Amino acid sequence: MLAPRAQRIYENIKALRVQGAENVARAAVDALAIHAQASKAVKRELFLADLAFGVKHLWASRPTEPALRNALRYVYVRARASPSTSVSALKNLVQKEARGYRERTDQVKKKIGTYGARLVPEDARVLVHCHSSTVMRVLKQAHDDGKKPHVFCTESRPLYQGHLTAKELSGYGLKVTMFVDGASHLVLSQMRDTDLVLVGADAVTSEGDLVNKVGTAMVAHAAYDHEKRFYSCTATHKFDPLTLFGWPEPIEERPAAEVASPKEFPKVDLFNPAFDLTPAKLVTAYVTEIGVLPPQGLVGRVWDQLGLGEEQEV
Repeated sequence: MLAPRAQRIYENIKALRVQGAENVARAAVDALAIHAQASKAVKRELFLADLAFGVKHLWASRPTEPALRNALRYVYVRARASPSTSVSALKNLVQKEARGYRERTDQVKKKIGTYGARLVPEDARVLVHCHSSTVMRVLKQAHDDGKKPHVFCTESRPLYQGHLTAKELSGYGLKVTMFVDGASHLVLSQMRDTDLVLVGADAVTSEGDLVNKVGTAMVAHAAYDHEKRFYSCTATHKFDPLTLFGWPEPIEERPAAEVASPKEFPKVDLFNPAFDLTPAKLVTAYVTEIGVLPPQGLVGRVWDQLGLGEEQEV
């Protein structure tokens, strides 16, 4: 079992009480550090085995979160590569890497905020779907730059992450209009030529396809139909290297009760996918910490950065 405090974080991630892929990854790394510190192992091999257990257990909290997997994998590989035989030293290393991950993600998000804000015209109407801390950073930066964007925000059923987006942005001073997901096509049909769509990312595949909150593909098709620019604002560690080896990106199915009470619909099958896949051809570009890159150019740039030369497992 995970250490009790780490287990509570795991449960919060699994229950979606932690929102946004980046925040999920950070919480998972924090949980791994807590688990490592609580380890009772007295030998290097036993400690690494305990650490590997923590990684695999935390992976299972959100199947469609390569940022989480990449972050946990990075910390584990750094510990395993250390020549130290001291468990105490290895624990300190894990704590250091966890702190370093938070610092790096803050820097990454700041860069994406800067690059993304440059893509937002003055007085633009911007449609957003679901809740992404990275998209929040872009829109707040655009607002700070005096561009005064008007944000059109979907509710993002079934868990209404859009409510959090609307409250956060309106509280920051932006003008926000919230609407039901199914109105996306109508809203986009009424937007000016200079307007755009911004979404986050839960995963990016080797083909440049985007995996994000269910409904994203619907919004992307509507944007394509109305010739609107569609950007995904995401750090490069959302890229899933396993897709290069033929592993499909899993689409998590959430409990049916999030959609409706099964007791009220005893003869109805309830389907609740958490994500969908948006084809690369519908994505104008990915706004990343290394620049604004079209889907075709993203994979080659991030492969070396991940430091993975062949298929690996923890």
